[in-house]
Amino acid sequence: MVVLLGAAPDTGNRGVSALSSAAVAGLKMRGVPNITIADHGRGLRVQDDGSQRIGLTHSRRIWRGDSLTAVAASARFGGVGNPTASTLLKAAAVLDVSGGDSFTDLYGSRRFTSITWPKQIVLNAKRPLILLPQTLGPFERRENAAVATRILARAKSVWVRDRRSEVILQNLLDDLYDPSIHRRCPDMAVLLPAKRPTVLSIALASWLTETRDFPVAGLNVSGLLWQGDKDAQAQFGLKSSHRDQAIAIATAILESDLLLRLLLVPHVKRPTGDPESDQDAAEQLLQHLNIRFPGRVQVVSQEFDECELKWIISHLDWFAGARMHSTIAGFSSGVPTLGLGYSDKAAGVFAECGLGQHVMDLRRTETSEIGDRVTASLAARLETRAQISGEITSVKTRAEEAMDAIASDVLGVPARGHAA
Repeated sequence: MVVLLGAAPDTGNRGVSALSSAAVAGLKMRGVPNITIADHGRGLRVQDDGSQRIGLTHSRRIWRGDSLTAVAASARFGGVGNPTASTLLKAAAVLDVSGGDSFTDLYGSRRFTSITWPKQIVLNAKRPLILLPQTLGPFERRENAAVATRILARAKSVWVRDRRSEVILQNLLDDLYDPSIHRRCPDMAVLLPAKRPTVLSIALASWLTETRDFPVAGLNVSGLLWQGDKDAQAQFGLKSSHRDQAIAIATAILESDLLLRLLLVPHVKRPTGDPESDQDAAEQLLQHLNIRFPGRVQVVSQEFDECELKWIISHLDWFAGARMHSTIAGFSSGVPTLGLGYSDKAAGVFAECGLGQHVMDLRRTETSEIGDRVTASLAARLETRAQISGEITSVKTRAEEAMDAIASDVLGVPARGHAA
């Protein structure tokens, strides 16, 4: 049995779900059976498809068996009476993807603890820990860097998804760095399949049909940056309010071509009022845009999973997104895509796929410059599509080779391929 951590499919974040789906599908295809996924539920549960889930949360309700406190305590005594601890102790290997970008102290001390504590539980239980392709760092506090270093040094293998993370890994490990077990590859979500939704609203279907006689651009606005935008501006060092940035981006898109339509694509679906809800951000942006551009903007408001959202994005003429996995869905489908970076992770992932010039850094771009950058990207979309077509096959090949090697680490057999 193998356990997957840091990729809970019940967060509403379709990017994290994309990592979970891609990892599970890729490993099962290579003969890795019985993958148990840690989520935010209670105890050990069997899903309709026969797979297992275990609850693992950084909860203040420390008496709950799925809280990290309870799991850590139980693991020290053999996991008796605690299904999550018992499952971790029995695992042949534990895989951990840290939500793709959360193995850092960028998001605060509580998030850092919730990401590192499960890894420490696994290592203290002497179970093999494999860190799946993810962004690593930054670690701004020395004590956090020390915690990360101890974890990285004890892991069976570590995969990072960009060159900057590789440099951080090398610097942290120093003489312990070993290129045979510390490796770099593209994000696993480039391999996520697209799936046509079973049901599409009439309005959405009419915009996605291949026989449409107007272009459709897509835009993902991050609820994390939109809600409480002044705090987000300070936390991430944005050049201006993300609301102002998003409005400037959307306006530039719609002004570039009077026939063009704009589809707002939430990639984190949370209940109304949740501070990270992309849906709330998109609905509020729609209200603003409808005043000036009535009938030319709509929001993807139905519930779609990560594969269905990738299908929707794959049918657009151009796409821009702040949520990184929304943009991976775009360029891995061959769609001309502009990443809206608010940390170093977007630039790193795009560069790893040979598309580094297609990121607009929201920390360095003045609001007055945004329109020109968006207009230029839209105007060059045919050339960009050709560039992506030339890059994406090799990118996916490298991701497949990395998945071969990861499966071999789990199964203990020689790898069939090698990723740079």
